[in-house]
Amino acid sequence: MTVLTRHISDFLEHWAPNATKMDYDNTGLLVGNYDQQIENVLTCLDVTPAVIDEAIQKNVQLIVAHHPLIFPKIKRIISSDPVGAMLQKLIQHDISIIASHTNLDAARSGVSKVLCDTLGLDNCSFLDDSYKTMRRMMLHIPSAMREDVEPVIDTFTLDESWTTSEDNSSMVCFNIDKHHAAELKKKLSLALDGAPYSLDEVSLEGSSPLFGFGMIGYFEKPLSRDAFLQHVRTQLNAPALRWAGGSKEIKKVAVCGGSGSSLINKAISSGADAFVTADIKYHDFFVPDNFLLVDAGHYETEAPIIHTLKKRLQEAFPNTGVFATEINTNPMRGLDKKA
Repeated sequence: MTVLTRHISDFLEHWAPNATKMDYDNTGLLVGNYDQQIENVLTCLDVTPAVIDEAIQKNVQLIVAHHPLIFPKIKRIISSDPVGAMLQKLIQHDISIIASHTNLDAARSGVSKVLCDTLGLDNCSFLDDSYKTMRRMMLHIPSAMREDVEPVIDTFTLDESWTTSEDNSSMVCFNIDKHHAAELKKKLSLALDGAPYSLDEVSLEGSSPLFGFGMIGYFEKPLSRDAFLQHVRTQLNAPALRWAGGSKEIKKVAVCGGSGSSLINKAISSGADAFVTADIKYHDFFVPDNFLLVDAGHYETEAPIIHTLKKRLQEAFPNTGVFATEINTNPMRGLDKKA
């Protein structure tokens, strides 16, 4: 099968719908066209001149980045501007860009879940589960179409309940997040292929299990504060940590990849022993003595998603080459006090 940009875009949309992004964000296809044939893909955190050169060297047609290159919106593309110069080079070499940013932060198996996995945390759940986006669907179809429809619904939910009537019609009830509803309806229409059906939708008050921000997880055995700090530094390959507080024992841990200072109070009220995130301001470090707040770096807490993007794209498109960037795009540097 020929893989096009739209196929990869559709895959990412199912994983992390663009509708779940923050209002200020810029995600989706930013450069290129949906009908471009894709032989090789490069995943990265940031699109930089070095990453673009790497993409050219590896004959890449599509870059899938976490951070959008066009952010905020630009008014002109000129070579004297750093972003303009990169955009010109991408267009000259026919390289497309898809950005999956705050929508990938919000996804259940997105940035924060990958951070949990990297730190070895189990039994993970959302730290902020305030997304009230669940819908109850009731679908009536001819019973003969069940075999075609059931696999479609299975893609979106695991809780469907089927009933069959004497008039050879079937009804299925299931829950779905509203951000997946449009994709479901499109695939149902294709599967039913003109057969009559009705679909009713009811809003639910429950939080979505699919989208939220930050995660909470648990160590099988608790760690001391110092052992935990060393573990975080080692697992994230962080050159340094900034931290405050003093939990004696760390078992329940909250995380948020990237800028998560807005979730500090949620982490404290959740009963977490520690919170690992980045971009924490000075005054935010004044936390209770029995709570450990750790700033492990923006790049360091998000970098694990690069290889997860590669892994999932390679699984979904096995005949397409997928590379994780070899470039460390972290612009921040530290100076060893011994230097």
